[in-house]
Amino acid sequence: MEQTLYGLIELQEVDNRLDELKDARGDLPLIVEELEYKLSNKKEELKNLKEELKAAKVKNNEMELAIEEARERLEKYDEQLYQVKTNKEYDAITTESEHARQKMEESKNERDNIQYTIEEIEERITELESETDKLEGELEENKSELKVKLEGTAEEENLLKQERSIIVEKTNPSIVSTYERVRDARGGQGIAKINGNVCGGCFSYIPPQKVVEVKKMKQIFTCESCGRILVWDDSEV
Repeated sequence: MEQTLYGLIELQEVDNRLDELKDARGDLPLIVEELEYKLSNKKEELKNLKEELKAAKVKNNEMELAIEEARERLEKYDEQLYQVKTNKEYDAITTESEHARQKMEESKNERDNIQYTIEEIEERITELESETDKLEGELEENKSELKVKLEGTAEEENLLKQERSIIVEKTNPSIVSTYERVRDARGGQGIAKINGNVCGGCFSYIPPQKVVEVKKMKQIFTCESCGRILVWDDSEV
């Protein structure tokens, strides 16, 4: 058990240094992740809008064609009116002419609405393209900065991770699990060294008899206040 506890001390030191390296990057990883998420959404919206614009332009062309066809029919009916010989023929042509005129007006109204929609879509596309360009610039800048910081600490971080793996492999899984759980709950500190008669993590009082037992390093003791695994480090005495 003594070897295990000293192993936890080493593990905590390694984790402390890994946390320092992580903190040195600041919010850059989160910033990069958020920018990538925003950029992805913008590009998806841009893609959808361009497809919508394409469909609207096709519909606009259909309305233009419908208007032209209705106009041609009206011209044909106007010419036929001069050639009719009976009231029945006149009424029939007039009815067809009115239908064509109504169809043309409906097509014009729909075309106008579509063209208004096209203008709105094109404006939004222009805005999105500008926003996308800005996000790409910000993302590239932050990724470059993050890359520099990662490259500066990559070798040390890899060595620390290897060292951590070796320590974990030699330690009882249940003890490591307890350490990890407490560490996550206590700001990265899974163990606490005893300072005098107090817990080095939360500074709570520890009974003398418990201090004596912890010094023996023969079994696992935890702080009753913060739950950290208590250890005694002779190197700091």
